[in-house]
Amino acid sequence: MKKYKDINIDLKDRSYKILINDNIGDILFNVVSKIITRPKVFIITDENVAVFVLPTIRKILDDGGIETQVVIIPSGEKSKSFSQLENLIKELLNLKIERQDTLIALGGGVIGDLVGFTASIIFRGIDFIQIPTTLLSQVDSSVGGKTAINMGEGKNLVGTFYQPKAVIADVSLLSTLPHKEIISGYAEVIKYAVLGNKAFFEWLKVSQKELLDLNTDLLVEAVATSCKMKAQIVEKDEYENGSRALLNLGHTFGHAIENKMNNNGSKILHGEAVGLGMCLSAQFSNKINLCSADDTNQIIALIEDAGIPSHYSDLKVELKAIEITDILSKDKKRKDDKNTLILLNGIGEAFIKNGIEDNVINDFLISVGFK
Repeated sequence: MKKYKDINIDLKDRSYKILINDNIGDILFNVVSKIITRPKVFIITDENVAVFVLPTIRKILDDGGIETQVVIIPSGEKSKSFSQLENLIKELLNLKIERQDTLIALGGGVIGDLVGFTASIIFRGIDFIQIPTTLLSQVDSSVGGKTAINMGEGKNLVGTFYQPKAVIADVSLLSTLPHKEIISGYAEVIKYAVLGNKAFFEWLKVSQKELLDLNTDLLVEAVATSCKMKAQIVEKDEYENGSRALLNLGHTFGHAIENKMNNNGSKILHGEAVGLGMCLSAQFSNKINLCSADDTNQIIALIEDAGIPSHYSDLKVELKAIEITDILSKDKKRKDDKNTLILLNGIGEAFIKNGIEDNVINDFLISVGFK
């Protein structure tokens, strides 16, 4: 093993470790065998991961004497749905799953969210382990216990807070991904730097090219730094009653754009939408005299240089400001018919801003190109 990081999330009886490495074979059996109560696990994965990663995971566990049952679901965001949730639970019941059994979520954010939600409700809650296989899920969605499925009205509107028993993130698995997926996940890495770590932002400016070329040593450092930041926030506010909302930097605008584009067939990846959402948050902060023009431009430049959408024109589709504002009206953070945004006083200085009127956001979106 060349690189290894071990991060603990301290949540009392729900505490667990995030194990970041570049060779899952070195640790997988030992981690799983200490969690399970009988030598059997249920792996849920998608069609893509089943081809590239599943055989390795099954062999490691089978060689150690742990029986593996597998459920493969369709790839893509559409699997985060009530219908797929029901299908998954039915398959698990048909496989004779028991209350003491453990699920393994093997895949990206869709798998992690769906399996986590399933684990939280089947038999009123069973154990699960996260093995994230995308950069986005390794630095963000696999950590912190948020689980959810989508509705036509918006992303992640139905879900639970339910912590895994462990997160095992092997950065070498990222080599199986298309480059577009890498840069999508990298947007979440940038998010941590922008919201609360200016030194990390400066490190990314220097390291960005090698990170996107999948230098495993640098990836372990980037994933570990991101996870440490998320762990600190989650420990203080597990159920998002306060400061955890900072992790939504870029997501309020991003989710609305993602929802609109994916529902009309245009298609955008989650991280791409979040990247543009961060640029919009920085621009909005600058417009109301919070974030300086220099910091705003630096944020946009880093995102643009990574190949992530940074301006409305990058979308190559027409989106109406009023449509985005309408989707924002269903956002989970909304209070008293007004919007909550994560804004910036500068790089590394995110804060929560409540009470933003719909018409203010609508006018801003028009000013940056939305129709």
